[in-house]
Parts: sequence; C-alpha cells; structure tokens
Amino acid sequence: MFTINGEHWRVVLCSVHHPMLIRSDGSLSVGACDDASKTIYLNGNLRGDFLKKVLCHELTHAAMFSYNVELTIEQEELLAELIATYGEEIIDITNILFYKLKERLA
Repeated sequence: MFTINGEHWRVVLCSVHHPMLIRSDGSLSVGACDDASKTIYLNGNLRGDFLKKVLCHELTHAAMFSYNVELTIEQEELLAELIATYGEEIIDITNILFYKLKERLA
C-alpha cells in the first residue's frame, strides 16, 4: 500500500486475463489504474525494466486522480507515457543540477 495526496492506493499483480486488464474493445492491457478502488492492476508476468515502466505509467494515472488533474484521455496517456519513459532521466538531471546550484548559492 502507498499514499498519494492522502489517498491510500494498492498494487495488485494479476493474471493476464484479469477483468481489469481487458479493455472495452476486448484487447488486453498490461496495466490499469482504477480510481474507484484506488488500485493499480499489473500483469503478473511483467518483469524487469518493462515492469518498472508500466508501474510508473500507472502511478502517474494514480497521481493525476489523487490530485484531481483533469485531462482528456489522450493527454493523460501522453503525460503518463512521457513520465514512464523519460521521468527518471529528468529527475536525475534535476538532482545533479540542483546540487550544483545549491553549492554555488551556499
């Protein structure tokens, strides 16, 4: 269990055919974020870097729900994918530059 903005969320590893991983068109998803139950569902077969990317993508949805960020579905998916793909690099660069700036300003 984890908390975002005071809301308690959980992560569930589930089967490939779990109902929460089946889209409305019948295709399968590797992850889903359900605001109603405050649950992130992940395909239990995911491993390694792909698991990390899918988890980050779904956590971005959870954060948007928890902070009442209202975007179109297309915008929400683009933002979640941007953070899942490049977020770690952005945070790493931010930390490096912040500590350099902090040293200069001290």
